[in-house]
Amino acid sequence: MTDYYKLLSFGDVIETNIGVDPHILLNEIKDCEWSQYNPRKENNRFGLSITSLDGSFNGIDLDSLYQYNEENDTTYKETSFKDKTEVYYKSPQIKKIVDVFGEHLCRSHLINLMTNGSFPPHRDWRRMDIQETFRVFVPIQRCNPLDMFFMYEDKPLYFNHGKAYFINTNKVHSLFSFSDLSIFAVMNIELNTNSLNIILDNMSAK
Repeated sequence: MTDYYKLLSFGDVIETNIGVDPHILLNEIKDCEWSQYNPRKENNRFGLSITSLDGSFNGIDLDSLYQYNEENDTTYKETSFKDKTEVYYKSPQIKKIVDVFGEHLCRSHLINLMTNGSFPPHRDWRRMDIQETFRVFVPIQRCNPLDMFFMYEDKPLYFNHGKAYFINTNKVHSLFSFSDLSIFAVMNIELNTNSLNIILDNMSAK
């Protein structure tokens, strides 16, 4: 956890040189079938698994892990979802951002926020014990105002599409889309010295 705090000395939002060509990526996945994201809630959000529990599209990784574990007496966490799906294998652009993190990659997916799709204000980590993962966000399409607002505390974030960003999602953040097809990738990365150094070694501004 100490190393994580050291990373935060460089910023809560860090743009990296890790990235994709959004247009090529969207063409590579155009035939993929999206699933409802967190199906318990009526929200215009859809997901496409990059990793899952066993490499299949069983939907568990697109659910609320807290709620799924409560209902099914399971103990899944971000690090439980490491097997790559066919999305990884059919998209060389996805491979570009995934392979950088190697064995440290955990639950990861693409999200499509359609009009009125949202993630209400929340924190991804709310405990004082050891944090196991951190988040990398890759905006693909229509991820800036006025199409989509990624509110970080009290400010909207502006992204370079295709670039991967480390974001300290322990702080309050929310998303709301005013357009169809606001598409981005969310990667959970196992937190350790090696994975944090990957972010530091690939910072855009040095």
